[in-house]
Amino acid sequence: MLYLFVSTISFIVRAFLCYISIDTIPIFKNHIANNIFLEVISLYTLLMIISRNIVGIFYRRGENPPLGALEYFFVYIVVLGVLFCLMLLLTMIGILPF
Repeated sequence: MLYLFVSTISFIVRAFLCYISIDTIPIFKNHIANNIFLEVISLYTLLMIISRNIVGIFYRRGENPPLGALEYFFVYIVVLGVLFCLMLLLTMIGILPF
């Protein structure tokens, strides 16, 4: 029961933070190309893969599911923050459109 609560809250917060960070920075100037690129190579999928691999280093599946969900949440937030800062930097130096 605790796992369900932690994972649900984690999902809601992660979805909101992804929306206000990644979805607000266009990768391409063309809106259609931006949507196609994000559908083919989803940044959310990359975040999930990176976060799960990092958490997998120090957490074994099934040991303590609520703790695993909490660890995944914090690792995901850190990876999202790094990606957002990288995208802002690329925008400032002119690689990504403003």
